[in-house]
Amino acid sequence: MRDMLLKPAHQSDDHLRMSYLIEAHLAHLRAEGQSERTAEAREGILRRLHDYLPMGLAYAATSELNAWLGQAGWSRWTRTTYAMHIRAFYRWACGPGGLFDGDPTVDMAHPRGPRCLPNPVTEDELVDALDRSCEPWCTIILFAAAAGLRASEIAGVDRADVTQQEIRIVSKGGDDGMVECHPAIWDHIRDRPPGPLILHDGQPVSGRWISANARHHFDSIGMPKVHMHRFRHYFATALLDQGHDLRTIQELMRHKSVTSTQIYTLVRSGKRQMAIRTLPIPTRRPSEH
Repeated sequence: MRDMLLKPAHQSDDHLRMSYLIEAHLAHLRAEGQSERTAEAREGILRRLHDYLPMGLAYAATSELNAWLGQAGWSRWTRTTYAMHIRAFYRWACGPGGLFDGDPTVDMAHPRGPRCLPNPVTEDELVDALDRSCEPWCTIILFAAAAGLRASEIAGVDRADVTQQEIRIVSKGGDDGMVECHPAIWDHIRDRPPGPLILHDGQPVSGRWISANARHHFDSIGMPKVHMHRFRHYFATALLDQGHDLRTIQELMRHKSVTSTQIYTLVRSGKRQMAIRTLPIPTRRPSEH
């Protein structure tokens, strides 16, 4: 595969091996409006792979990519995520006007991802988290559980973005969204002054700050099994339990594909047990003998 990879271009082999390939790809991602988090994750993976490959990204062989993905100690989720980033890079590099003629990921292994199961907080956990938390965590938890916002979205909410009816979600990529405002959120923030709603030491925070400090916060209030994404899972699962259709939940969760939303249809064991117990199976007639 290696002898197919490079185009017979005017650039030297050494130049093609340089990390400018990664920089060009990241510029492309940002031009597409991809989040900075995605760009940074892609960069970290590609630089690690570039250092691992005997001749760098420009001369990667399929067998070498498979060997990298097959390293011991990685979870199934990690392998799946890394494979996705690698394929995206080579699709760009081999696309129209790209640098490569051959794509080494065409025959690359497809790591089998883990089965994603929803893991929502219980109602008791939600009440306890709110009761035990001070600011800004009460507001953060409410936005996650009652509006389904991600950490990066919560960090960006300004008081001007919230009305009694709606919450405007501002995206750095320009693809802004809107979700309905739950009365509990409105009651909690309606009297707040103008400006960012999530502050730490008087300063706005980032989504990374929320994600990085959430673990310490929930540990400190005696809830080590709780993490931020479980509140978003609660939002989707509670909507589904109330009978709302999958398409509505997809829009409220802002999933690009309904496939992402479908994990919430994996009902919990208690509901499965109830369904079985209420199944109408007639009993046998008494034997006449």
